[in-house]
Amino acid sequence: MEVTFLDVGQGDCTIIRTEGHAMMVDAGTNKAGSKVAEYLQEENVQSLDYLILTHPDADHIGGGDNVLESVEVQKVLMLDLENDTKTYEEVIRDIEKYRVEKEYPSAGEVYELGDASFTILCPQAGETYDKGARGVSVGIRLTHGEKSFVLCGDAEEAEEKKMVERFGNTLECDVLKCGHHGSRTATCEAFLKATDPTWAVISCGEGNSYGHPHAEVLARLEDEDVQVYRTDRLGTITAVSDGKQISWKSEKKP
Repeated sequence: MEVTFLDVGQGDCTIIRTEGHAMMVDAGTNKAGSKVAEYLQEENVQSLDYLILTHPDADHIGGGDNVLESVEVQKVLMLDLENDTKTYEEVIRDIEKYRVEKEYPSAGEVYELGDASFTILCPQAGETYDKGARGVSVGIRLTHGEKSFVLCGDAEEAEEKKMVERFGNTLECDVLKCGHHGSRTATCEAFLKATDPTWAVISCGEGNSYGHPHAEVLARLEDEDVQVYRTDRLGTITAVSDGKQISWKSEKKP
């Protein structure tokens, strides 16, 4: 299984491929949309079992329309949360245009992807959000053999603590994609201890105006002896799992 953290600048896009199946978690910014679509074409990815849009912020769904227009998407998983932006409207328009099945998943649900599977970690069942709500996302724990990855979009500390309360140490993973681009509002101490990763990936833009990743998060990761890979320094990063071990490759040398 290959998990590719595509360098989309200050945004998120993760592509997972295994046994002829593929899925994508977020699709980067509007500006990066063409790059995301071109990457899929270069890698001969013609179909996605799932397109997970973790939440409706433009830096996560901006390239969603490019993806929907360039490959077959079998199912979209997203929050039951609207956003009154042109970017959101363009993505919803294409979901409807191409008649893609849409689901609002809840914590505990399990989906299959070839020889891998993923469990929904958030949102909790029955949670509702006001338009434009922040700090909430669809989060997953992806499992391939003995190896696992946790990816939770921009879920912040309040959501992380709900996940810890519900799942406890079963959140443990080998690779943690740090929430909210390494912002101090996520990767809280309780969540980091519960996930207990060997590696962490931070997707952020070089010299971004938010100061991501924040020093507090990097310090927490260092204290827990977690090895960090950053797209702003390494470009596109890929983790390759054989079910027992994970190896890494990156666009730029560390």
